Amino acid sequence: MDMKTKDTITIKMEPDILNLFWDEEGFAIGNTEFISVNEHYEVNLNINGLQEWLWEYENQCLIPCEAGEISLENLNKTFDWKSFHERGLAFAAQVKKLLPLYTELIYCSPFEDSSGIIDDDGIVIK
Repeated sequence: MDMKTKDTITIKMEPDILNLFWDEEGFAIGNTEFISVNEHYEVNLNINGLQEWLWEYENQCLIPCEAGEISLENLNKTFDWKSFHERGLAFAAQVKKLLPLYTELIYCSPFEDSSGIIDDDGIVIK
């Protein structure tokens, strides 16, 4: 049964440079320190290892690809997306516990990932 209602706020957790959380329109609403759920409510995150996980993505995937140091094809042959997503999903579960009940959290792969481990629609975190 789908628990989503018209009052549900959907938040995407998708790594990108300096940001990690996005609203339904694609606007950045949070990083590893906080999420602005709406104009009236902000969730402070204090999750051990979350910042390092995002830095790993930025420094080993995003920045090298943007700088032309590695191609997306080579990145996807060498980067351990399985481990990255296992840890990301564990962090997402911790984040979900901090969010209000009226929020839906969807874990998504970053742009650079073509492993197919995470479906294009993401994974709804329960």
